[in-house]
Amino acid sequence: MYSNASPGPVCKSLVAGLAALPALAILVLLAGPVSAAEDSVAKGEVIWKEKAGCPECHGWAGDGKGGFHHEGRALSLRVTELTRDQIRMTIQCGRPGTPMPHFDRYAYTDKRCYDMTAEDLGAEVPNDSGTALQGYEIDALADYVATKLKGSGQATRSQCQAYYPNSSGVQCDTYPVK
Repeated sequence: MYSNASPGPVCKSLVAGLAALPALAILVLLAGPVSAAEDSVAKGEVIWKEKAGCPECHGWAGDGKGGFHHEGRALSLRVTELTRDQIRMTIQCGRPGTPMPHFDRYAYTDKRCYDMTAEDLGAEVPNDSGTALQGYEIDALADYVATKLKGSGQATRSQCQAYYPNSSGVQCDTYPVK
């Protein structure tokens, strides 16, 4: 039997909840890539610090000042104008004619790097880094550089202390407090 009475509060709540499902689904889909991107950046930071040896040339802060055993003439990634994809290509293939090594073990064996082979480049072939990175590691490292270093301005004391959480702080005292 049907009634002309208005639907009760439970029915109205159910209808409102069902109407909100598409919006909730969109939010979940949008939140997924953000989490994946954040995860990639975090993995990239670990690769930067522990596997690829980037701080040896670029410095812990990516400012080009180098590490303890390097003169520090690398590109400052904090002021680079390279896109994320260009950063990725540079990590994968190095930079011909410069000290920037390549991290793709097969770089220059075919034309994957700048559409050139080792034969094409001759003496300009970048050195092998000594540490091969997988494609997903190169992606994560590029995400870290593009997200956390590029455009980040001058390194600060708090950034230094975050990078070196177990240090006595002496090496971080030379950076400005901001």
